[in-house]
Amino acid sequence: MKDYQTRSSECLPGIDPILGRRLSGGDNNWKTKVALLHDLKNEHGNLGSCKAVYVGKRHLWFRKHVKSIALMFALMGSLFLLDSFTVSLFDSISLQNSSPPMTSSGVKGDRTAYANEEERSVQMHGRLQNLAYSALAEKEFKQDTSNFWEEPRKASLWKPCGDRKDAEKLGQPDKNNGYIMVSANGGLNQQRVAICNAIALASLLNATLVLPRFLYSNVWKDPSQFGDIYQEEYFMNIMKDEVNIVKELPSHLKSLDIDAIGSLITDADIVKEATPIDYLTKTLPLLLQNGVVHFLGFGNRLGFDPLPSKLQKLRCKCNFHALKFVPKIQEAGSLLIRRIRKNDAAQTTLDRQLFGEFLTGNPSNKHDSARGSSKYLALHLRFEVDMIAYSLCDFGGGQKERRELQAYRESHFPMLMERLKHSMPISSSVLRNLGRCPLTPEEAALMLAGLGVKHGTYIYLASSHIYGGKFRMHSFTNLYPNLVTKETLLTPSELAPFRNFSSQLAALDFIACATADVFAMTDSGSQLSSLVSGFRTYYGGGHAPTLRPNKKRLAAILSENGTIGWNSFEDRVRKMIKDGQSVRIRGFGRSIYRQPRCPECMCKTY
Repeated sequence: MKDYQTRSSECLPGIDPILGRRLSGGDNNWKTKVALLHDLKNEHGNLGSCKAVYVGKRHLWFRKHVKSIALMFALMGSLFLLDSFTVSLFDSISLQNSSPPMTSSGVKGDRTAYANEEERSVQMHGRLQNLAYSALAEKEFKQDTSNFWEEPRKASLWKPCGDRKDAEKLGQPDKNNGYIMVSANGGLNQQRVAICNAIALASLLNATLVLPRFLYSNVWKDPSQFGDIYQEEYFMNIMKDEVNIVKELPSHLKSLDIDAIGSLITDADIVKEATPIDYLTKTLPLLLQNGVVHFLGFGNRLGFDPLPSKLQKLRCKCNFHALKFVPKIQEAGSLLIRRIRKNDAAQTTLDRQLFGEFLTGNPSNKHDSARGSSKYLALHLRFEVDMIAYSLCDFGGGQKERRELQAYRESHFPMLMERLKHSMPISSSVLRNLGRCPLTPEEAALMLAGLGVKHGTYIYLASSHIYGGKFRMHSFTNLYPNLVTKETLLTPSELAPFRNFSSQLAALDFIACATADVFAMTDSGSQLSSLVSGFRTYYGGGHAPTLRPNKKRLAAILSENGTIGWNSFEDRVRKMIKDGQSVRIRGFGRSIYRQPRCPECMCKTY
């Protein structure tokens, strides 16, 4: 080749004999290009006098090395194909990791074939999932401009004052009409409401309250009693100025057959949200006659309005001041929060109320101090099988899911099945548009993404068993992989004292949600969500935001999965959440446990 290049340069002006490149030469350069091209195409043509000198040798050289040249081109072609295949393979893997598999409902972009339906990750909004993933990836290392970490400014104007000493002291009545016993049903949060309603009722009836007991439930399967969850002496001491509380009935009443004397009152005997008049006309006569009444169940059996201001104050004081978790729950809760934050718990009012003596303000070591605390979001995700089965909605799991939920309804909700026999069926799409369908993990993740919650945010998940397990959660963890629970943050030995005690485990969820930088719920009707949001309102000082999605509005937004742009999705989700964060005074009939902003519970500053 060198010989050929040198010989060529000797006869063709404008060619550098050493570098083989064109030099400036106007038309000579253009002629050189033409001549060289002509050489390659016509080996036996008339090449001119200069070319004839070496054409024979050149021809001989090509014949001699033709196999080598062919082999070289073949090798280059193979390498090119191999490179293209490798790039294509990695692109495919990257796409599968960044965009979760679509459902088989005809959504374009389904890349994954599943061996069977049971192992399929369920997804209903594939296109929005892909848009969310891209948006989160783009914003991950940018400055956080979202404002969902803070409450509206007006929220800070309300301060806790449920334990204030009034000029006109409430005090205990001079006359005691008898004893009230309460055996509360449900789980931790239902029992908490029952305790504080019992305080109000004892005051209404001028009665002594026997420390409430908790019924054993086949659903919760927890034998815990009051003293296993709350500090008995503290509770009795805080409420002693308003209500007399004893741990057990006096000896002369213990031997009575409460049922036989007609003093047993079940939930069937008194309506939900009963008024004071109901108790004064139906319960007080029994109390005066027998000296004792026993409320069995007592679930939501005292309404919020109309109710004397005095009784509302007692409810507030009970819920926000008198009920303190026992030390073992406080200690585990404090440890839980330090591990989420990668630091010792910050000394906020919320922390002081929940951790007691286990509150620590200094970093446990220099490493933690340098790293600083991490913000985290707590999510109460209601997607248990009983809830979704009762809703009658479809959640994209196909025939297998529909069969399972139908079987669960037939086994656990016979009254619902009987009612359905005599009513017109309502389609799942109509139920969803009415806001009656629980949010799926996928929909919860999309809501958070629409708010701008970053991909790397730590999210504490408070819930029971999610229906569908990891396959149902795949669409959530694809967007938010830093998902933690009490089971992942505490060791088995640290959790051991709480095993088989669902209410005590729920207390740890309560703590993690109440002290979170942001708390998000998926079902505003949940007792845990209601109590946690109220606790954050009362003690948060305007710096404990709660995210409440409007399921009807969110369903309308998600229904446009096939066409909506990501910017429009973000705008609509943020407006929905902002509307739900408006600072409101408790409305008539609303729970004071959930909405404590009212004169009986909080004080407004100006």
